[in-house]
Amino acid sequence: MAIKKKKKKGRILKIILFLFFLVCIILLVIGYKKIHPMYVETQEQIYQIISGMDEGTFRRDGNTYVYDKDGEKIGKIGNENYKYVESADISDYIKNGYIAQEDKNFATHHGVDLKAMARAGIAYIKNRGVITQGGSTITQQVIKNNLLTSERTFSRKFTEALMALELEKTYTKAQIMEYYCNSNYYGNGCYGVEGAARYYFGKSAKDVTLAEAAMIVGTSNRPNDYNPAESYEKATKKKESVLENMKAEGYITQAEYEQAMKENPVVVEQEDPTDRDNYMVSYAVHCATLRLMEAQGFSFQYTFDSGEEYETYEKEYSSLYSACAEEVRTGGYHIYTSFDQSIQNNLQKSVKKNLDGDLEAAAVCIDNETQMVVAMVGGKSSKDEFNRAFLSERNPGSSIKPLLDYGPALDKGIVLPSSMVVDEPINVNGYTPQNANGTYLGNMTVREALARSVNTVALRLFLQTGNEDALDYLSAMKFSSLCYADTTIASIALGGMTYGVCPIDMAKGYATLANGGKYSDNDCILTLKREDGSIVYQSRKKETQVYTEDTAYILTDMMQGVFREEYGTAHALYKEGKIYAGKTGTTNDNKDAWFCGYSTDYTTAVWVGCDTPKEVDGLTGSSYPAEIFVSFMETVTDASEDFTAPETVYYESTSGETAEIQDGYDLYVLRPSRFDLVSQLNRENREAYLLKVRVKKEKEEAEKKVSDFEDYEIKSVDEAKTLDTKYAKVLSVISSIEDESEQIPYKERAAYQYSLLKDVVENEWKDAIEEEEDAARKEKQLAMAKKAAESEDLAVSALQDKKREVVTWYIDELNKRQVNGSGAQQMITDARNALADYEGYDDYEELEQELNDAIAYVESLPTPEELTSQENQVTMPDPSLYAD
Repeated sequence: MAIKKKKKKGRILKIILFLFFLVCIILLVIGYKKIHPMYVETQEQIYQIISGMDEGTFRRDGNTYVYDKDGEKIGKIGNENYKYVESADISDYIKNGYIAQEDKNFATHHGVDLKAMARAGIAYIKNRGVITQGGSTITQQVIKNNLLTSERTFSRKFTEALMALELEKTYTKAQIMEYYCNSNYYGNGCYGVEGAARYYFGKSAKDVTLAEAAMIVGTSNRPNDYNPAESYEKATKKKESVLENMKAEGYITQAEYEQAMKENPVVVEQEDPTDRDNYMVSYAVHCATLRLMEAQGFSFQYTFDSGEEYETYEKEYSSLYSACAEEVRTGGYHIYTSFDQSIQNNLQKSVKKNLDGDLEAAAVCIDNETQMVVAMVGGKSSKDEFNRAFLSERNPGSSIKPLLDYGPALDKGIVLPSSMVVDEPINVNGYTPQNANGTYLGNMTVREALARSVNTVALRLFLQTGNEDALDYLSAMKFSSLCYADTTIASIALGGMTYGVCPIDMAKGYATLANGGKYSDNDCILTLKREDGSIVYQSRKKETQVYTEDTAYILTDMMQGVFREEYGTAHALYKEGKIYAGKTGTTNDNKDAWFCGYSTDYTTAVWVGCDTPKEVDGLTGSSYPAEIFVSFMETVTDASEDFTAPETVYYESTSGETAEIQDGYDLYVLRPSRFDLVSQLNRENREAYLLKVRVKKEKEEAEKKVSDFEDYEIKSVDEAKTLDTKYAKVLSVISSIEDESEQIPYKERAAYQYSLLKDVVENEWKDAIEEEEDAARKEKQLAMAKKAAESEDLAVSALQDKKREVVTWYIDELNKRQVNGSGAQQMITDARNALADYEGYDDYEELEQELNDAIAYVESLPTPEELTSQENQVTMPDPSLYAD
């Protein structure tokens, strides 16, 4: 017996061993099929990299250079704290610290530490293919820092490991350690140990103390968290960790360890003298950053449906922006821009000479032909590093009106320049804006309201357009500072935004009008190249039609009135023969002032205010900003050329007469009296808008009629008899809506209510036969639903719900009964049949009890005969008691 058991166990063991080897073979085959193609591809990649590699490969790129439109250098940035040093000029404390902290087997392995990789591999399997820990040697990190990306994928780690083996065949350990120390990032623009040592401790990498060396070694692991300038406490703890490892590995003695643990290195943050940013350079870097984000597939967003969506977007934007900006400032790029230094100097002079006291300013000039930024001033001092032109967000006041209020209203046909509007008090949920002079002028044209900058009219146009539709125009022009809160407030119509706007966005908005309503994606970058000559981005005139060409021209003509009309807000600066279109803007309490405008040649936006917002006497859009605009524009254009009217724009009089626009100089003056500009397209849009207004009123009437019908209850026989007539009247009001597609929801609601009321008529005002027919109809509906459920293979629970619905319907109807007639008895019978069909479900007994209670209730009710008897027993009062 024992022999048989032993043989049986032997057979089982053989089977297990066979299965084990079979599984191993299968895994090897699968692994080979997966790894071998990757190996072949990786070897080809390694050959391409290794064959073109030399010692220069491990030196960082040069600075990032910025050039003007003529190719002249206007700035240098990046690598402020970077200097390559050879191994002999790096302290042994640093090199040994890295070995103890990062790669204990550096001296003996051949590029890959198998034990460390095994630990990382186990973690990779445990985390289902997600790399959660390193296992990289210093050799591998040299490759990652200089030759590969930092992505945490298996294929990248596989390539890194194979390449490390090749690297160690080519270079000595001393060279590899040198490359490593020179390629690490240490935060605050410090690349390499020399830059870090000089910035943080004011000395060369060969002269640092043990404590300073340990702090440098600890920083490169996570430079944003562990650098001593930003977080000295964390850097100190990291330093202590490095020292402990150095002592454990025998690189320092106990005495050295104790002394270094006590030492608190002094951080000096010593900067190297480099070219400082100027306004042109800082904006060029900003634009280059956005282009890098664009190249990485980032989807820019300008309006939001919720606060949560806005917060999520801002986090993603800020994270990627920081990374891309750091990449540009690190070095290795050549940014060729459209900046014209002559125009830049003129704009800077105009800003400086027209400002008093502590007032600051920002201004942007765009070439209308190319839609490129040719000048940008971020403050009255050219040495100020803070570029307010794209970094400062301030409320635009009335300067936003052409873009957000008048432009959309004209574009959608809500008004024409000649439309009459009323300047009178307005209240929007407690928001009651007043005009700048505190008065109301009554009736006026839209043209006059814009030139006078009337707040009440602008707000009404914004409300008529609708917040969402109006903001779509700013979104299409990529206004970068909008947030979700801006979609919920009416004050935005007058420039009362949550964060405000940047001068660059206002300039591009007005340039859109100067460009026939087409927004251009151009900024200041003509070409963005890498150090190796590869092109990241090249300007192209990618345009989006935001406003119609007709709207852009009509609005341009209207904005000339800001200068030309005696009541125009900038009339005091008007000079004969100068053709400008523009708009002033002044915020409440005179804290911010703007002027944005254009000639046929250039568009310029100007902001003036204090860095810390405060009220400034005499600060209005027509003062400093307009003066800067005019004095600057005179240096770049004679502004004598008139704007070209589209062929689709014509004149129309108040009596309906039309006339063509004749060729000639200064069309603003040549416009016949009692005539104003009209566009056929805008006219069609207006007709569509008026239809929309009518339909809205018709829908309001339909809404009231349907709502009343939904509240209607039948309380008498007469009401039951006139149900169809009442329903027909409701349908008549609904059918008066001109847009038939808008009738559908009202018809559906009315039909649903009619069906409910019809059920009431049939159940409560018809005889027992009709009640039975209604019950049969309900059962038929159930049968059809059951059949549909079966044919569609619905879940059993759905069928249960249908069966239960029938029983509960009977229970509800029985509980509504007031008479125990023949119809009630038939309903009881049908209810019991329905309950029998429900038998077998968990809540059967509960439902049975509810039905029994309902049946008991019905059986307690009087019969029709008993009711008749009771009525005959009622004694009517003596009529004489009520005689006069």
